[in-house]
Amino acid sequence: MEAGGAGPLVDVDVSPDGSGLVLPPKVQAELDEIVLERKRDSLLALRGMTPSHSALFSGPPGVGKTLASRWVAEQVDLPLVSLDLAAVLSSYLGTSGRNIRDVLNFAKSTPCVLLLDEFDALAKARDDDSDVGELKRIVNVLLVELDRWESRSFLIAATNHAQLLDPAIGRRFDRIINFPLPGLREREILIAEKATGALDTAITRAIAEITEGSSPSDLTRLIERAGRRSILYEAPFERVLLTELISASPASGKKRDVIWQRLHREFGLSLRAIADLAGVSHPTVSQAIRRIEK
Repeated sequence: MEAGGAGPLVDVDVSPDGSGLVLPPKVQAELDEIVLERKRDSLLALRGMTPSHSALFSGPPGVGKTLASRWVAEQVDLPLVSLDLAAVLSSYLGTSGRNIRDVLNFAKSTPCVLLLDEFDALAKARDDDSDVGELKRIVNVLLVELDRWESRSFLIAATNHAQLLDPAIGRRFDRIINFPLPGLREREILIAEKATGALDTAITRAIAEITEGSSPSDLTRLIERAGRRSILYEAPFERVLLTELISASPASGKKRDVIWQRLHREFGLSLRAIADLAGVSHPTVSQAIRRIEK
């Protein structure tokens, strides 16, 4: 679909692939239920009910909202139609309202999973007093469509900043699903999958423990970067991964000290080796580890 001749307005993935999705059980259960509703819609119809039509996915960047959208589309065997609202609002002023309505009409006429990405762009538009015309018309179009969305398609809105959204917007969705940062279990699974057997269980768990607060995309980048450098420099993957962990750790603070302590105790790296990898003095590493072990 073209945006007034200015290029594609949406991305259409006819064969969405949601493989590699790792979520906390509670979140995965919500997605499983969305799929089950679609597959058993005839049973719901017998009781005068319909499947959920829409969901708001919220959570920090990199936690799997887009991948989860692909997974849902794959499971219900529908194409994924993606619209980046932030890009549309910034690039297509003057025709945005019409273009977005065209996208929504297309999604309603052709069964699909419609992903409205960067949904918090709406909140920014609502707070922008510099344009009382086009931006507010776009918002109105979307809010009206959300109110009456009863399509064979499934609508997903994704936001990294749910706090920016008007509370009234949330009530327009059948489901609101919060995607947290991965817990220890999810980090272990992600690390094991991405490392493809290159790490033993104990090392995988240790890395999962010291990467608390990392998103799935953070972990993926970490392991892929270590894998590439291991090949390029013909170095052991585990050693390169440890170097990457040290390089990615904060310059100071408790998290950095914990990482150094775990590398020393769990992996057997000497204080001198950690100091060399981190680019600091040996006494700095020694003092950091003593602080953690007090």
